Amino acid sequence: MRVQEHDSGTSAAPERGRELGRRWADRIGEAIGAYRGHYADLGISGTAALDVAERSCGSLAAWHPGLGAELESIAAGAGVPVAELGLLNSRTEILAAAPPAGDGECSTVIHPERGISFQTWDWHPALVPDAVLWRYAPAPGRWVKTFTEHGMLAKIGINSAGLAVHLNILRHRADSAAGGVPVHAIARRVLDEADTLADAIMIARSATVSASTAITVYDTRAAEAASLEITPAGVEPIPVRADGWLIRTNHLLDPRLQAGVVPNPLSTTKERYQHLDTVVGGSAVKVAPLPELAAALIAEAGADAPICQREDAGLPEKDHWRTLLTVRLDPAAELIEYWPGTPADVVEAGEARTF
Repeated sequence: MRVQEHDSGTSAAPERGRELGRRWADRIGEAIGAYRGHYADLGISGTAALDVAERSCGSLAAWHPGLGAELESIAAGAGVPVAELGLLNSRTEILAAAPPAGDGECSTVIHPERGISFQTWDWHPALVPDAVLWRYAPAPGRWVKTFTEHGMLAKIGINSAGLAVHLNILRHRADSAAGGVPVHAIARRVLDEADTLADAIMIARSATVSASTAITVYDTRAAEAASLEITPAGVEPIPVRADGWLIRTNHLLDPRLQAGVVPNPLSTTKERYQHLDTVVGGSAVKVAPLPELAAALIAEAGADAPICQREDAGLPEKDHWRTLLTVRLDPAAELIEYWPGTPADVVEAGEARTF
């Protein structure tokens, strides 16, 4: 995966969105085509996918008119209908209409007191040959840096208030094709507006969603964190454990929400959670540059660690995913430290890139 950079400077809406769309119009068009094909492979017709996207765009505009307008300005800049851009931004909502297979998965590890904020991002390589690191100013005197896919409002990122935001997909029986507020837009609003963990929880609870996700927020100034399990059945914050660690993979942890678990035989979520739990349990894993932190978290398993996802050639292409990004977030240093590959790839490279 190639990772490009885009700095909007102090440009405000709507020009910020139009300029982003113009600059990456080719990439956005390619992504729309790739996602159309992926949805079809999952048995979701083009009409059904577009219907969900249109409803989700409407839900976004009603929930936050400013972000709805930003989506429209990106679409205008890229020369595509806003509903087609919705095929990207509402991809979690569209996937809720398909069986839970090949969703891609991620692993997040946070230790607020030690300053650790780490994630792997696992997704389909055919869908994201290119991604972007975007810096913009949501309001005067405020900045956001986010790693995201071309045309998407946001994903993983940091802001000038000292928050780090991670994203992990979830599944719940209440998920549907109703077209709620896109979960990627919730992450974007947290980055744009939240100053504290409490702000992030309030934003998450204000959105009516049709698909589930976990937005994990680490407030570096208060040294606190929580993983917000966002589902149509409600939002429940998962606190830091008694040992100081917060581990998030792709299964529900809240006792109430666990009643809505959707079994997925392809998921490695519990193996990845167990691996990280074993590695950090009683250990001296501490904040360090990304290669050293990645080495500590894969431990003796190395490239065979379950947090290093690679395609299974025996599965259909729609079920191929791999770890496309390994990232460490450091809002205090205004830094996203990353490598386009698995934690083992970072260790082998012995270096990381910064944004």
